[in-house]
Amino acid sequence: MTSETTSAGHRERLRERFTKSGFDGFHDYEVMEFLLTFIFRQGDVKPVAKDLIKTFGSFSKALDAPVDELAEVNGMGKSSAISLAAFRQAMAFYFQEHAYEQPLQLTKMTALVEMLRANIGHESNEVFFAIFLNAKNEALLTKKLSEGTVSQASAFPRKIVEEALKQKATSIILAHNHPGGVNEPSEHDIAITSEIQKALALVEITLQEHIILADNNYYSFSRTGLL
Repeated sequence: MTSETTSAGHRERLRERFTKSGFDGFHDYEVMEFLLTFIFRQGDVKPVAKDLIKTFGSFSKALDAPVDELAEVNGMGKSSAISLAAFRQAMAFYFQEHAYEQPLQLTKMTALVEMLRANIGHESNEVFFAIFLNAKNEALLTKKLSEGTVSQASAFPRKIVEEALKQKATSIILAHNHPGGVNEPSEHDIAITSEIQKALALVEITLQEHIILADNNYYSFSRTGLL
């Protein structure tokens, strides 16, 4: 039996397992391996999958990695790195489009954090993100508001208020990421959140939550009494 035949059989078994029960029971490298079978049409991709996990530390961190860094992993290259990054971006695109076509009710923290991770969890710079909601807690719009450190100037809270009024939102959820991995809010985070909350209150719109994402952790302003 040739190595190509063995590889083809293994790929088929992966697909059968996925068809039967999704990724239940898969190891992290097996999920990566499954994705790589759609990028590399032939050959054994398990070593590449394991190298990606080992290099970046986890499946999620590998998907979050910049294209240039993915390309440097043994067996990858630029084209394959772009293809893998496309899987990650497709997740964010799904959540954004789903919010428009089938209103997404954000009533559970797990669903909220999952959505936010798909949108900004991979960003290497600090990104400020907002979800504008109606009275049913359905997402009307998800939008990246800024990249880099947010100014405490009145222009930024005003920009959020204007968008909220435009969308006829009744409440807003804010989020930003901490690429450094610390999920505690800075004094600046607390101050700008307070300014935004006050600006929204003037037009009777509620700042429902502010989430900080950092690696696999998150910080909730509402759960810690800051909102």
